[in-house]
Amino acid sequence: MGAPKDQAIDIAMVFWVIQGGGHTILFDSGFHREKWFADFHITDYLAPNEAVGQAGIPGSSVTDIIVSHAHWDHMGGIDLFPNATIWIQKQEFEYYTGAAWQPGGQHGGIDPDDVQELVQRNVRGQMRFVNGDDVEILPGIRAYTGARHTFASQYIRVGGEPPYVLASDNCYLYENLKSHRASATFDPADEPGNIAAQRRMISLAGSADRVVPGHDPAQFERFPTIGREARIR
Repeated sequence: MGAPKDQAIDIAMVFWVIQGGGHTILFDSGFHREKWFADFHITDYLAPNEAVGQAGIPGSSVTDIIVSHAHWDHMGGIDLFPNATIWIQKQEFEYYTGAAWQPGGQHGGIDPDDVQELVQRNVRGQMRFVNGDDVEILPGIRAYTGARHTFASQYIRVGGEPPYVLASDNCYLYENLKSHRASATFDPADEPGNIAAQRRMISLAGSADRVVPGHDPAQFERFPTIGREARIR
């Protein structure tokens, strides 16, 4: 959105692991259903449960998954982590399990299989709703809204010395922060709100260098990896 027409990059499909306080948390969960591969020309793929395995984490030990938003490449791996409790904005859950599929609804990029998995987790008692902005999900982790990439997307601040903000698709690239341009939003009218949310992310992190965008491969240069694991200190 707003990018130069003569420039292109190969984006990274990313999710993040947070450990501490007896929890192993995923922020987003990747994807694995083959129907998306051809449409998006996926290369260098590693399944989400295999990726966390390379970081020394058995998939069965993941305790929580915080879903930034319901798109296929962010929510499509939740079924690979059956023991995890799912955290999602209440309005995001309600919209994509209901009105999105009615006449006039919007469900582009939403996989019905993921929606069914959400409903099943709720039935099994493995669902927690995040109700609005500036909410502590787990000790040291707070969720924020206001970016409107989907109906009610969220991003998180991970407390510490120093803190970090994991933006997911509420900020696609470092270039968005640099040029003060909106990431993809639910409605063009939400673009000013997205830019304001990016300013807030920088404030919450204390530095633009500690805001981690959703799809920028440069994050792996800024935070060197061991296998597929990036350590942020």
